[in-house]
Amino acid sequence: MTRTFTKPVDDPHMWRRIAAKAHPDAGGDGELFVWLTSVKEVVCEGQPRKHTETPTREEPRRKDAGHRNADDDPDRIPYPAHTDFREATLSALRYADNHPDGYGRLLRLLEDCLPMRSKQREQERGASYKRLAAIGHMAGMDTAQRSRWYSVARSIPLSDRHAGHLLYRLKKSEAA
Repeated sequence: MTRTFTKPVDDPHMWRRIAAKAHPDAGGDGELFVWLTSVKEVVCEGQPRKHTETPTREEPRRKDAGHRNADDDPDRIPYPAHTDFREATLSALRYADNHPDGYGRLLRLLEDCLPMRSKQREQERGASYKRLAAIGHMAGMDTAQRSRWYSVARSIPLSDRHAGHLLYRLKKSEAA
């Protein structure tokens, strides 16, 4: 039997390489990218998560996993501490009222996004760019539109819970 030597299954460089190939912006498949991220969590962190809406990379995370403060995380939009989730949702809906086309139509999907205790962590941190990109792809945005979408999300600001809710609603409408 011939053996091929390779890096260990938890090698971060190898995970980055495969994720880059699967990412929708690189011509990959969005569903495959999200699945790959879930597999990475199980393999590298030993923590499979429960899927309710759309999963996030950091949930659940072990306390010893070196969690960064959300304000220092370059993979998320800035989300000021003590931002009121209901107020951020209202801000998104006001934006939707003032911009009825495009991003406003998308943000209108947040009308039924209510605070949930079980989603407290997602409600207290900014949306990940990965989730925002997935939303953009599902909504049919091109690269320039997604870039503008990130700016809109930062201006509101959108929480990770908002992004998860948008993905859930988009998937639900896609299945209908």
